[in-house]
Amino acid sequence: MRTTRRAPRAATAGAVFVAGAVLLGSGACTPDEPDPPDTSPRPLPTAFEGERPPGVEGDPVRHLHGPGADGPDILDDDMGVRIQALGDAFLISSNSEERHLLQRASDGETLWQGEQRVDGFTRTADGGPALRLTGEGGASVVDDEGETVWEGGGRDVYVPGFSVHRPEEWSPEDPHGAFAVSGPDGGDPLWEYTFEEPDDSAPDPERMGVPVAADDGVLLLDDGAGLLQARDPEDPGEPLWSVTGDDSDLLGDGAVPRPAPQVVGHYALPAPEDGSTEEDSPGDEGSDGASDEASEGASDGAEESPTPSSGDDTAPDGSEATVRGVLVRWTRPEEPSLLSMHDLHTGEVVWTLQEPGTNPADPDFAPDPLAGAVLDPGTGTLMLPQAGGRTPMVALDTATGDLLWEFEGQDERALSVAFAAGGFVYADARGADDTDSTQVVLEAPSKDEAAEGLDSFVEAVSADGYAVVVHDRQRFVFAPPDAPDGD
Repeated sequence: MRTTRRAPRAATAGAVFVAGAVLLGSGACTPDEPDPPDTSPRPLPTAFEGERPPGVEGDPVRHLHGPGADGPDILDDDMGVRIQALGDAFLISSNSEERHLLQRASDGETLWQGEQRVDGFTRTADGGPALRLTGEGGASVVDDEGETVWEGGGRDVYVPGFSVHRPEEWSPEDPHGAFAVSGPDGGDPLWEYTFEEPDDSAPDPERMGVPVAADDGVLLLDDGAGLLQARDPEDPGEPLWSVTGDDSDLLGDGAVPRPAPQVVGHYALPAPEDGSTEEDSPGDEGSDGASDEASEGASDGAEESPTPSSGDDTAPDGSEATVRGVLVRWTRPEEPSLLSMHDLHTGEVVWTLQEPGTNPADPDFAPDPLAGAVLDPGTGTLMLPQAGGRTPMVALDTATGDLLWEFEGQDERALSVAFAAGGFVYADARGADDTDSTQVVLEAPSKDEAAEGLDSFVEAVSADGYAVVVHDRQRFVFAPPDAPDGD
């Protein structure tokens, strides 16, 4: 969502227009004609008088444009700005040039600013949110406090929590060679290995692979031939686990060609209380149109229980004991893809779900997370875009694998999910025909419309609950209801 801050320029243009109108009127109008209307622009409001969108419960603590705003210069950009949340901060980006600023959401303090290109979002070694940046000096990663947690570029790439040194002249078409894995601060490598070229089509964990994802000290390698494996770079002698898409508890050995893995992301899952999962896989109930092989594989996988792993996150059901999960998408040409949630440390299958879309594989070994995936942390609802099939978007429960809903009909298909927070999904509705507002707010688990016809919309919500609300050409920052006095 974008708004512009161009009041000074508009005021000048308005004054010129009015002067011209008066000049023409003095020579052409009769005394009986009414005076021309006042076309000077209205001043930007500094007090919020609109309708509060769903999820906004506190009070406005500041406005960002016009008199009394006292904000950074980037907010005066002639082409406007766009704002996104990054942890407890707001990322403000210029629409006219490559310029970005990170602002603490609670008090507006500038934490970082630069002219590097923002390549996307990633995570720090402890799982916190961060930005991927690229500039003339190379690549870097900045966290939500404005601290640079990694610098590299060229053959050095960032995989969350690790710095990976790739072989000379590495390319996705020729990914083999000598790799070195270090901590994000660099220094001596934790692990050095050689990714061997295959001598046949059988997957072999000993060949290693390209690091594509990491979480909680576990590094995931993709061998480009359908095998995904997990290793501890500080003790890499044996893989923690490995899996292929044609395993019996996934798509089965009838899956030809062998499915290609892509890591979607990492999530906190509730740990099983009795050391076992339910008798039937919850993924079966949500697998609309799943193949027999996939359904049988889901049931087989559900009989085995994930072992609780380290992790400080609270699961969506509020439980403190959690399993760190990794969600993998398995793709084949012209076939619906399969999702499988695994315990990060053991590889045990928690659930599987066949997607409606024929989502293509990523041939570039791009580090996670998957672009376009949107999570509502409070409910564990994950929205995943679909590249083909009957719907452009599905929502699922990360804890159970249940398919919760999907976009149906022309108007829902025209919605573009921007972000989710506090149990709500905020979607850009400018492409839909049956709405008179620019944003539609949905309840995350059910897709029920939370409000309609609002005169305000939410542009971003920080992790600590501060919301940027746009109303009448102005941006207001609302504090969460439990914010300390003085914020």
